[in-house]
This record gives sequence, C-alpha cells and structure tokens, in this order.
Amino acid sequence: MVSSKPKALKRNNRKTILELFRTGEKISVAEISDRAELSKTTVMKIITHYIENGFIEEHGKGSSTDEGGKRPVLYRLNSRRGFVIAVQIFPTEIHSVLTDLTAKILNKRITPIRENESLSEVMDIISGNIQELIEEGGIQKDRIIGIALGNHGITDFYRGLSLFAPHFPSWGDNVNLRQKLVKRLDWKGPLYIDNQIRFQVLAEQKLGAGKGKENIVVVEAGAGLVAGIIVSNSIKRGVHGLAGEIGHTILNPQDDFQCACGGHGCFESLVSTTRLMNQVRDKLPDNPESLLAGASESGPHELTLEQVFDAVKQGDDFAKSCLDEIIKWFAIGLSNLVLTQDPDMIILHGAYSAAGNYFIEKLRKDLQSVTLKHLKKEVGLEYSPFGKEEGVIGAALFVLAEYFEKPELYEN
Repeated sequence: MVSSKPKALKRNNRKTILELFRTGEKISVAEISDRAELSKTTVMKIITHYIENGFIEEHGKGSSTDEGGKRPVLYRLNSRRGFVIAVQIFPTEIHSVLTDLTAKILNKRITPIRENESLSEVMDIISGNIQELIEEGGIQKDRIIGIALGNHGITDFYRGLSLFAPHFPSWGDNVNLRQKLVKRLDWKGPLYIDNQIRFQVLAEQKLGAGKGKENIVVVEAGAGLVAGIIVSNSIKRGVHGLAGEIGHTILNPQDDFQCACGGHGCFESLVSTTRLMNQVRDKLPDNPESLLAGASESGPHELTLEQVFDAVKQGDDFAKSCLDEIIKWFAIGLSNLVLTQDPDMIILHGAYSAAGNYFIEKLRKDLQSVTLKHLKKEVGLEYSPFGKEEGVIGAALFVLAEYFEKPELYEN
C-alpha cells in the first residue's frame, strides 16, 4: 500500500502558501520560504502550480538586497480568479455587492424597501440585483464561487430557513429562503443564509475591532438587539438558531413597555432607541432648561436621535440622564453576556455607535460594577469601525472561508 503521507504533506504545503497569498500582499519566493518554513524549491513548485491554475500571478519586482543582488520577482493572489455575491436584508433597504477573492467590494446595489415589505418583492429585488451585478461585471456565472445572504431575524443556517423575521411579519414563519432564491436564480452553487449578525461578527474578527481575537461578541443595538458570537474561532448558532438572540432575554419582568415579541422586560425593549426617544419626549416638558427644549420648533415629538446624542456630547444634563437609564440596562444585559460567554471583547454596532464617548465610557464603567465586583473582568468594549457594509463584507468572508477549505484546491 502506498503511504498517503506525501500527498497529505503536499496538500498542507499548498494550503499554507495559498493562505499567505489571501492577505492580498505582494510577496517573493524568499519571503514565502521564510514564513512557511519551506525550501525555495518547494515554494517555487507550488507557485508554478497555482500560476497554471490562475490563482497566483506575477506582480513586478521587489527591492534589491543590501548587497545589491537581483531584484526578486513578486507574486500575488489573482483576486479576480473568482467572485462572491453577498446580500444583507435591512428593515428598510437591501444591500447587494459583488466582491473579489479578498472580499473587496467591486460593485454594489442599495435598494430601498417598504416597512414589512412582502417576501415575494424582497426575493425579486435580491435576485434582480444579483443578476445585474453579474451582468454589469461582465462575469460568467460559473466564476461566482458562492452567494451569501444575511437575513434579518432568527435563521436556520443549515436549512436556509427564515424562522421568524420580526420586522417582516407578513412573511410568516419557517420560510425556505434558500429554495426560493435557488429557483429564481437557477443557481447550483453554494448558497449560504444566516442571521446577518453572524456575518457581522466574522467581519469584525477578520478585519475589524476584533481582529486576531478568538472569542468576541458583536452586539447590534437600535430599534432591536441581537448578538453575534465567536467562541474559539467558531461562529455560535445553537441547535435552534437562537444563539445570540439576547434581545429577548428577560431583565425586568415588571416593566410596562411591551417588546415587539409580545413580552415584557426584554433586554431589547429596555435599551431600544424607541424607548430612549419616548423617555426624552415624555420628560422634556419638565426640563425646559435642556438644549433639547428648543431643538425642534414642532415640539418634542419631532426630535431625532441625532439631536439627543448631540445634546449629550454638549454636556446636557437632561439628555445624559435619559441616556443613563438606557446604559444601566445595557450594563446589566451585557454583564449577563460576559458571564455566559466570557469573551475577549464586545463590539457595539448599530444606532448607539453614534452616541459618542460619554455612552461607551459610562457603559465600560457600569459593566465592571454590575456583578462579580471583586473580579476584574478584562473585557474590551469598543465601537465597530465599520458602517453598514459590515454584514456584506462578513458574508463574503464566510463564502471565501468555505471556498478555500475545498480539498480540490490543494490536490492533483
């Protein structure tokens, strides 16, 4: 029997080198040899293999050595060897992008939708945008290595189902999004569907505030609240797709404010921007000295979230007191998250990212003081550096991660 060890060694060496090129940088054979701890001869054989298969290309020459030797040839990933389609559904718009093999966005579509847009219309928009991105890019369909859709709501990743979409009640429950898209697109390649927050947390780990961390949590907060969780470099989904649905954990059962889910005292309802704005509007008549009192000629009901955050940044005591109430519940909810997940870092995304230093600094302080006060919890808390593109970038990164695990890329 012929030993499989040489084949496994060749496969591992090829994978190691292709992983180095996935950073998008230009590197020489000598640099690769040092990093991969392989001989230059082996490296050159592997590079030649991937040049022949279109994955690697020459890209100029590097600097000469201090001794004045020949300038080395530089190589890089052929980032347009394949392409990815990534889509994210927001409550009021749909983002669709075409990326290359480094997750760089080459073209995009942002399509507005109505509140509680019909499922049929959403599917039509997504499929239409995908077709346009492919056609405008002049790309053959077989060069799309995968499609990923970030869904808004509880999602079964393994079956491609939208189990419950709170912002789209007209959809109903247990909707097979994968089946509907496959049919519309006549698509036979990989199609991944997951809660958008799980793609967002991947983007943060690979390119954002959580880069290099093995255990991170992304919390998206605004009108709703949800978390994306990575533990030991793996995205957590749970048996029923509920991992990260922290918005509906109960913090205060006696609370009068009803959550979108129908319950009372949910984490989401206690920290929502809707609750913050209701507090501001209800209490403002009793606080005429506030900067917000004259911020809107039409009265408190016309105030915006941006105006409230601006007042906080200017030191307005009333605006800060309203935000403090939100921060109190945030600290309690995030403390529970720290105790159950024990992450390296929590990254905030969504509407509160615009709240400035006051919000995050007070939240850091309160988070330390809520529970286990005798134990110093070294948990980072940062705003996300991304804007709304985080979800589609994460979706593209997920497709790429799956693609570059394919054994056939490293064999034959």
